[in-house]
Amino acid sequence: MSSIKNIFSSKTLPFWLFTISAILILTISQLIQDGVFMDGMLYISVSKNLADGMGTFWEPHFSKTVMTVFREQPPLYFGMLAIFFKVFGSSMYVERLYCFICFVLTLIYIHKIWKAIFYKEEGIAKNSWLPVLFFASIPVCFWAYANHVEETVMTLFATMSVYYLSKALFKNERLVFNILLAGICVFLSSLTKGIQGMFPMGGVFLYWLVKKDFTFKKNVIYSTLLVATPFLIYGLFILANPHIFEVIKLYLENRLGIAFKGTMHNTTDNRFEIMIRLFTELIPMLGLMLIIFLVHKKSNPNSTVSRVYKTETLWFLLIGFSGSVPLMSTLEQRGFYLLTSLPFFALAGATLIANPIAQLVESIKTSNKSFKYTKWVMTIIIIGSTAYTLSCMGKAKRDKEMLHDVYALGTVIPRGEKLGIPLQMWEKWNFQTYMVRFNYISLDAYTATNKFFAIDKGLSKELIPPGYELYPLKTEYLDLYILKNKQ
Repeated sequence: MSSIKNIFSSKTLPFWLFTISAILILTISQLIQDGVFMDGMLYISVSKNLADGMGTFWEPHFSKTVMTVFREQPPLYFGMLAIFFKVFGSSMYVERLYCFICFVLTLIYIHKIWKAIFYKEEGIAKNSWLPVLFFASIPVCFWAYANHVEETVMTLFATMSVYYLSKALFKNERLVFNILLAGICVFLSSLTKGIQGMFPMGGVFLYWLVKKDFTFKKNVIYSTLLVATPFLIYGLFILANPHIFEVIKLYLENRLGIAFKGTMHNTTDNRFEIMIRLFTELIPMLGLMLIIFLVHKKSNPNSTVSRVYKTETLWFLLIGFSGSVPLMSTLEQRGFYLLTSLPFFALAGATLIANPIAQLVESIKTSNKSFKYTKWVMTIIIIGSTAYTLSCMGKAKRDKEMLHDVYALGTVIPRGEKLGIPLQMWEKWNFQTYMVRFNYISLDAYTATNKFFAIDKGLSKELIPPGYELYPLKTEYLDLYILKNKQ
């Protein structure tokens, strides 16, 4: 009972309550709603198929008509989510649980990195809510977790890697062992979404560059250990199963080769767009930092910040840029690609103002009525945030009409069937992925006749092949037709 009382009287409690409320409103309320961005639903569909025995870990499967062998990304995301489907069933909340756990673990490791960096500074270490809040407040962050992109898993492993590096380098704790663990996490990150997940490999060198508290020779030894670990693991996999080499080769050729050639996946003609996007995404964090500086200055006009943690801030910044600047190498740039580097920008921002925030928190008098009122206000806010989040269950944040029809079609068309569509609908990948995820129905725009044919209500009925008649199904987004005499 006393421990609960101590927690409730903690000076940081209102800040944690505010942080959790922000997470509930910004991320969790969106995460639990139906409807997912096309890329996320594609990955979920592949994972569900793998759980149902279609495809293998190294060669997963999407549908009968496209990406029968899915080579768009490495397989770890799919293998892990497939286990969740096997254990918990096929509900849409299974993938939500998976993403939620990845999110919470990432926040925990941000907290652990902060504790590892400031293990000698108790007054600063207890403010680990600050980098957590900074990360959760980045718009593309809460969008990415609500839409299940693969970067959510890659971010977890990258953050874990930097945590073990923090323990090894800043705490000098079991140095070789922790660097090995960091290398294993780099391997897991790269097995989630390729070479872009390998950026923490530069962590030791960047530490030596900014701190130089061990020799260059040791820097080479420790860096070699970190870099060699993931490649050694890949080598062992290939020795155990040579076919894995062909799988990796085909991925590099079919996915990365196309991206670097700048052919079919370009999303911009400006290589610097991703850096502009990075700055805009960090505006909420920078705004919070400015507010903290101003409040600190007003509250303590004569105080001086005893120390600015330049080395630690610079280390986090360099790691963050090592995970974001390489994205300029191709013209396929999307905001959520930045997610993997964002924990380190959040940590850099929090570290830069670590002393001002510590002084502000320490200046709080828990015996004051204002502090007690603040705690109760924050408690009410978190209760309201929880209620709002729970009220979002059962709603759809996107594609509401389409999802209605996807579920309706699943009651009529048997699993495993091909559904004919006009060629004009082939690029509607959200429809394709929903149909595979929930019904395992493959869309087909090239076969002359399938038993069923669906067409967008806005398209001309002249696109319907001869021999079909309207099927009596209540729909909102499209009409369903069936071949005559095939009921």
